[in-house]
Amino acid sequence: MRKLIILLLFVPLISFGQKIKGDKILSIKVSVGEWQSSPGEYLNLKTIYAPYSKGVFDGIISGKVLPVGGDFPLYYQKDGKTFEDLDIVLVLITEDNEKIYCTATGVFNFVTDTFEPLKFQTHWRFKTSSEKYKYLNDVMGIGFGKVLPADSEYNFQHDIYDVYLEE
Repeated sequence: MRKLIILLLFVPLISFGQKIKGDKILSIKVSVGEWQSSPGEYLNLKTIYAPYSKGVFDGIISGKVLPVGGDFPLYYQKDGKTFEDLDIVLVLITEDNEKIYCTATGVFNFVTDTFEPLKFQTHWRFKTSSEKYKYLNDVMGIGFGKVLPADSEYNFQHDIYDVYLEE
């Protein structure tokens, strides 16, 4: 009887569990221009402005990152680590000359002296009036960031996935 009760408790977990699936939609590489250190403070957190000077993207569409926008993170430092709350704004221009406005929030935690990433994750939204790419207006992308090598043309890479429940 005890085995039957245990089995009945676990059947809903097994048969009704949801599976999450994701498809990579974009990889965005950006270069940071001359950034401003500490233009202000908010709730005892420091802020900076890191403008994006150039970039490229590829995936389901390809093109360039326009040199507008950038990252406006809030951050604090503790025990040799930096903890950033990201606030990214950028504009993509596709190879067929369509513009896509992008915003992202997320976290970027790293070792302060070496810039070694500890956590680099973002949540992306897209806005466009392009008929061809308007489906992106409904995407809530999940991004995983990378710090690119010092000899790279770009500083950061964001790999963005459209995450959804598998039916």
